[in-house]
Amino acid sequence: MNDRNYLVTNNLLDKLPLFATDIEIAVAIVGKARAERWRKERLPTLERKGFPAVDAFHDGRAVPLVRKFYEAYFGITAGFAMAKPDGEEKIWQPKNRRKSALAEADERHDKDPTAGPRLTPEEKRAEARANSDAWAAKKKKALEEFRAKKAAETR
Repeated sequence: MNDRNYLVTNNLLDKLPLFATDIEIAVAIVGKARAERWRKERLPTLERKGFPAVDAFHDGRAVPLVRKFYEAYFGITAGFAMAKPDGEEKIWQPKNRRKSALAEADERHDKDPTAGPRLTPEEKRAEARANSDAWAAKKKKALEEFRAKKAAETR
């Protein structure tokens, strides 16, 4: 399989010298009609995202690095790495319970001056599960009491 099939190809970029001026690069990327606007408005934004800097010795930007920048910008060089899992396993709970249980653990720690070190994420999850289970048991008991009361009223 030829890697060249997956590279950014642009005949105008191929025709540029090894080091090109900003306006030459702009013409190659967006065309002559939009080159000046791209150079003034878009280039500063791209520079903050890692667009190759001007090489002072050669008085231009390295065109191969510009090509590599756009390959990364379009996600061509990333391949399947973008879909890589973060490795953190999440225990399913309804979102409102999960957030509140973890927040409660942090709040309790902040309020208690005698509290030891902060809980690790695993400890927080275990405490949240315990709180969730306790809440479910309390809810189940209240529902049973309500049903018993209704049943006694209908007799």
